[in-house]
This record gives sequence, C-alpha cells and structure tokens, in this order.
Amino acid sequence: MLSQLPRLADRVLLEGLKLRGYRSVRVPTSVGKLHAIEARGGGDLPPIVVLHGLSAAGQYYENLMSRVRPHVRRVVAPDLPGHGYSELPARGLNHDTLGAGLREGLDQLLTEPSIVFGNSLGGIAAVRYAAERPERVLGLMLAAPGGAPMDDEELTTFVDGFRLHDHKKALDFVDKLFHRPHPMRHVLAWGVRQQFGRSGIDDLLRSITPRDLLRPDELAGLEMPVFMLWGEADRVLWPEHRRFFEEHLPAHAEVHRIEEYGHVPHMSHPDCLAARLLEFARQVGQKQ
Repeated sequence: MLSQLPRLADRVLLEGLKLRGYRSVRVPTSVGKLHAIEARGGGDLPPIVVLHGLSAAGQYYENLMSRVRPHVRRVVAPDLPGHGYSELPARGLNHDTLGAGLREGLDQLLTEPSIVFGNSLGGIAAVRYAAERPERVLGLMLAAPGGAPMDDEELTTFVDGFRLHDHKKALDFVDKLFHRPHPMRHVLAWGVRQQFGRSGIDDLLRSITPRDLLRPDELAGLEMPVFMLWGEADRVLWPEHRRFFEEHLPAHAEVHRIEEYGHVPHMSHPDCLAARLLEFARQVGQKQ
C-alpha cells in the first residue's frame, strides 16, 4: 500500500492542476505516448516550456509555472519518456529513446517558437532540443543543467549517487539538493526513493555512457539567447561540471552563480527563479 502513495499523490496533484486551468495531453511518438500539462497564460511574453529532472515530472514544477503563467502566452511541461504519465519506451529507457520521444513530442506540442527552461536532466534535454530545433527555441534558460562530460570512472561514481538503495542514502541525496536541510527531508527522501525505483529509471542510469554526454561544440553552437543559473550550494553536480558550461557556452550567454541556490531552485526559491525567468523572457521577447 505504501508503495502506491506516490502515484496517488501524483493523481491528486494532476487533478488539482486541471481545476486551475491546466490540460493533460498525450501526443504519439515513435517510443510511446508523451504526456504533458499545458495551459494558456495571461500575458504577452513568449510561451515557456519547462523540462524536469531525473525521476521527476512536469507537474512538480507547478510552483514555477504558476508564477510565470500570468505573464506569458502559454506554459507547457512535458513528462520525459518513462517519467510521470509518459509511456515507458518498449525498447527501454535510454539516451536515444528519451531524446527521440521528447523531440517528437515537443515538435507537436509547440505551436510557436518558445523559451525552453531545463533543470538537471532537463538541462541536457533542453540543450539538445535547442541544438536540433533552433527555429523553435527563442531562448534557452538552464538551472543546474546536467550533461557535462565525464570519463567512464567519473560517470560510474556520479551515477552511483542516484542509486538510493536505503533511506540513509536517499536522505543524503535530499540534503544535497538544498542550501539548508529541508524541514520535510525524511518525507522527501522516502518520496525520492520511490520515484527512483520506478521502472526504467535504473535502466536509464545503467545505459548512460560518456558518448551520451554533451560536447563542447554543442554548447558553442547555440545561437539563441542563453541564460544559465548555477547554485553555489549544489552538491549533486560537481564544480567541474559548472566549469564545462562556463567555458563552452557561447560568448553571448549569461551565467549567474547564486550562493543560496541548490540543485532544485524551483522548490527552494520559486519566487526568485520565476522573476529571473520572466526577466529573461522579457529580454528575449523584445528581440522578436
């Protein structure tokens, strides 16, 4: 029974979003149906797409979306393949199926060029989509993006940090997400462990190789406006990862380090993050 609670909580959250004007949509892709929540906004700023992190789902970023929605034309938050309510690819969840499903799904979901926001795993997904579909991405905003290069040994060590075999390890992981210990850290640790235990997540972790990570030329080739936020309190990603982005993002990119941000600023500092995202949207909108 306890193992069903996260799914029940997800359903309650989704129904609550529907009551607040969000729609739940599913679009077909070559790796299965991709689920997204989307809603009309109340403003004239460009649409914003929100890409979530590993084991999460689009609806978990509602704290951010609710703050930007009054100012933009539309918000869209897809669940990556094998996450949330998106189907698990029949061929398994890996770099290729995740990328194909998201790319094909966004091609259908986006009705006009948009600003793409990506956090953690959503960061590398956002970079890849912007590189592959530059005509669809007005601007790219990254918060603690994943995907920095690692060799085999480094990647093994890094991925092991996401294998939450017991409550203690899950608790340590949760503590790495935030600037200060979260008052509900034990509850979050239990929930995170359940999410990471979903079918497909471990397959994705086991399948990742150094070849799947970002290359310097992928960052350098981004021609749209780019804004990156990196939390100085982030203990999930490594300083070497931050330096990779700082060194290889194009010269026009803005990079801001924020002392009190951890790995999930949409949870710890949603007002601050939303304000920065809206300011970026205004800058990008003025260039249209």
